Amino acid sequence: MDVCVMFIDALLLAAGYWTDPNSYIAIFKVVLGLGAVIFVHELGHFLLAKACGVKCDKFYVGFDAFDIKLGDRVIIPRRLVHWQWGETEYGIGILPFGGYVKMLGQDDNPGNLEEEVRKSMKDGDESVSSALTPEGLIDRTKIDPRSYLAKSVPQRMAIISAGVIFNLLFAILFAAFAFRSGVNYEPASIGRVVGGAPAWKHNLAGSELIQVGEAKVENYFTRNDLFQEVGLHGEDTPLAIEITRPGSSQPTKLDVQLQSGLSRNFPDISLMGISGRTSTTLADPVTVPGSPAAVASPSLAADDKIVEIAGVPIESDLDIYRVLIEKADATVDFVLERPSKDSDAEATERVTTTIARNPQRLFGFTVEWEPVTAIQIGSPADTAGIQEGDVITLINGQPRGDLLTLNQRMIRLAAAGETANLTIQRDGEELEITVQPKIPIMLSSVGDNGPVSIDALGVAIPASRVVATISDATLADAAGVQVGDEILAVTYALSDEQKADELLAPLAKDPRKDLVEGRISWAEIDSTYQTLAPGTKLELEVMRGSQQKTVSATTTASDDLSRHTRGIVLVGAQDHYEATDWSDALYHGARQVRNDSTKVLKTFGKLISGKISPKNLGGPGTIALAATSEASEGTSRLLLFLTFLSANLAVVNFLPIPVLDGGHMLFLAYEGIFRRPVNEKTQILLTYVGLAMILCLMLFVVALDASRIYSMF
Repeated sequence: MDVCVMFIDALLLAAGYWTDPNSYIAIFKVVLGLGAVIFVHELGHFLLAKACGVKCDKFYVGFDAFDIKLGDRVIIPRRLVHWQWGETEYGIGILPFGGYVKMLGQDDNPGNLEEEVRKSMKDGDESVSSALTPEGLIDRTKIDPRSYLAKSVPQRMAIISAGVIFNLLFAILFAAFAFRSGVNYEPASIGRVVGGAPAWKHNLAGSELIQVGEAKVENYFTRNDLFQEVGLHGEDTPLAIEITRPGSSQPTKLDVQLQSGLSRNFPDISLMGISGRTSTTLADPVTVPGSPAAVASPSLAADDKIVEIAGVPIESDLDIYRVLIEKADATVDFVLERPSKDSDAEATERVTTTIARNPQRLFGFTVEWEPVTAIQIGSPADTAGIQEGDVITLINGQPRGDLLTLNQRMIRLAAAGETANLTIQRDGEELEITVQPKIPIMLSSVGDNGPVSIDALGVAIPASRVVATISDATLADAAGVQVGDEILAVTYALSDEQKADELLAPLAKDPRKDLVEGRISWAEIDSTYQTLAPGTKLELEVMRGSQQKTVSATTTASDDLSRHTRGIVLVGAQDHYEATDWSDALYHGARQVRNDSTKVLKTFGKLISGKISPKNLGGPGTIALAATSEASEGTSRLLLFLTFLSANLAVVNFLPIPVLDGGHMLFLAYEGIFRRPVNEKTQILLTYVGLAMILCLMLFVVALDASRIYSMF
């Protein structure tokens, strides 16, 4: 009847995936789930056709297009399984690209009309020409009344639309079963923010969302829902959001102007620049190799829950950040709640471990500061009158030092209750501005080529690629770095042990970072380097005058400055939603389908208007990868993915493109209005145009999938 775009891609994950037995269970669930979506779609066509009295010759999931042969020997038959029940042949075809119902007198290709009329002729009638008029009308008195061609326009419309309707109805059931069973998900809460990004400007770190645009953040509203609501909004108008800030129950309404270019993976999508929250439970792997946490004694273990740090009770990840920022220079005790080894699965024991400070590692040189690019609303800098474009030249009458350590220095002043006197260049004038730094709730991330956020002040300053000063002559001389060198690229010289570390897999695969063309800043290089084991070397490609040179750089641990991070890896935050009863589950299932369908329509609108790049689309490999990932999280998560997929299929299939259900409906609507079918030649032309569009789209998304799969290896 129609093509449902469903594939199972054999190369959906990297080789290590296949060694996990649970992976095969997830894949089996995916195969059943995607098969169910196809089956439901075709079942709608089949049941409505039967209800209208149409003879159905075949009902297939998958296409029985051809046998796979080796010479004259059939290796895999076109039909994996088939059986005859009554007048209909049921089966599973070899090609898992969709499914079809073959009805008497119906063919997606209008060029086969005469053949379908011939098959539909009553016994004893003479020829096809006797049943066709010159205008393309069919004399239904000569057609078998059980032929699709013999049915009225409303009946044929009902048959055509039934697949989409069934997809939507079963999508509601999928979601209802998931919600009634209960589903775990990553909540749409705000954790760290990207320095200089819209969320940073509005100081949203650690905030809880109440509403995003027109969407209420309640019940089952995931981080992915948040990403889609934000990404589909665009930059034409500010996004209205409502939040509660940490430590406050008072709602705050804001209009946030989104910004594109914040994500290297989605450069043309407008975002806020946020990451999710974490739990207080340690992940697996537990720590970053070479970090203070990695050498703590007694050692940390996966599933340990942090309940106390330095004598301060820990209720959330915000407490962890707050204490570690305040105690950055101290060795602190962590109290962990660990699952007991006793037979009682609910039993726990408390373990206390000591984790040393994490010294900042310094390269022995600093880079130039660029002008301030963003001011955080309501921050000390905003209150003091610092503006975008200002250049900080002195701090408390002394050279400004290393931009990458400025935040730590300002936090130290805030902890001591001291102010910072900043000398600023503005429009050729020199100003003196006094600022009272603050201790931030959490520290912002550098982001993809973003500026350095000085959260204690509320300013964002990009780091240049040009070496400004030599702060440690011994290190600089050993590296061969000189003032004025322009850093062009950096290569991480990882050890064999580091290359085998799964946390460093992306870096091991692509160790060279181009600072000129790669949209990577020196601040991002430094941020990544601080997480690597001491002694890791960097190969710097620099431009010195007119000559390009390669020098080697390493670091020394600072005796004075410390990073708040200790190398602990935490599990992402998880929430659980479960409907109270079946009526509640069905209500929220219908709501989920409505939301998913709306997102698909919005995405098409953004694609047509050029506000979203087609490169963000996913093909069969992406579908298979996403479905398998969701299946590995549980059956409820897979059902919700199938809900989205069903809504997607319903919307796509009802687009007014010939060869899709929507195209058939368009032709039938014309026939119903003008009392005659669309001219056969016009139908054929439009059908081939529609088919070409679909095939080109398929080739495009398959190519995108292939490039993504290649990058995984």
